[in-house]
Amino acid sequence: MNVFILTLSMFLWGQDPLESRLSKMVGKSRVVMVYCPKSSDRDFKAQKKWLSEVGAGILERDLCVVDCVEAELSPEDAAHLKERFRYTPNHFCFWLIGKDGEVKLISSKPVKPEQIFGLIDSMPMRREEMKRNK
Repeated sequence: MNVFILTLSMFLWGQDPLESRLSKMVGKSRVVMVYCPKSSDRDFKAQKKWLSEVGAGILERDLCVVDCVEAELSPEDAAHLKERFRYTPNHFCFWLIGKDGEVKLISSKPVKPEQIFGLIDSMPMRREEMKRNK
């Protein structure tokens, strides 16, 4: 499955601020948020490629992929990222945010899907979901 379908890009989300969009996902979705200075960033492309190869796993874990490309961020969204997520501008950054809205993983390098899924599958909420879905 193509990650394009699963990715909520800033363009498709409309004009709501990033903070508002993320708060609407609390309790509903886990979020993979990927920041990069430009969409041509090598690490960004690698992360997108890896995620595009595991669409079923993304859907199964209620994951929403959010791309935050610096060149496309509003000043408000850039300020929210700096305040809440404390990233280093002009460098790739990856966050995994749980359904509780808390950051579960931060990385300055692309993260393999196996690591993402392993961490999610070890979470108590996910274990309950897996029991219910048997």
